[in-house]
Amino acid sequence: MAITAKDFAGAVGAISELLPYAKRPSVDAQLLLWTTLPLQVQQELSSHHLAYASAQLLLDPARPQELAIPVALLRYLYRLENGLPNFNWGLRLDLEQRMARSGFQPLPTSQLELDAQGRLLHDGARHEPGGVLAQLAALPELNHDCRGQGR
Repeated sequence: MAITAKDFAGAVGAISELLPYAKRPSVDAQLLLWTTLPLQVQQELSSHHLAYASAQLLLDPARPQELAIPVALLRYLYRLENGLPNFNWGLRLDLEQRMARSGFQPLPTSQLELDAQGRLLHDGARHEPGGVLAQLAALPELNHDCRGQGR
């Protein structure tokens, strides 16, 4: 079942009360956070997802202090790009398994752990079909074709 604005605002508000040095967002700020959340995210997340992410954030000894609470929450649910959730890449591939276990489960930090998220190249860059890396991969072929035509 999809989350509602009330679910999201409730989770963000409760977390902000429980974390030291966090400021509870106003009703207007919570509404803004909800409206800027992609529709895909609003529809694919459930209250169980929010509960899991909230628990992980509270238990994480290395939780990022510089991130807004909603972004920090969504890091535990979505695949990461440069430490931030990338909604286009979808939910974490291992999310069901993580949610089935109790206790804190750290986010991936090594190449091996990142490989488990899927779609990594040998240099650590992620390969997305039709993405920048796919387009760059075609460049050597284009250069070779151009050289063959006397350019």
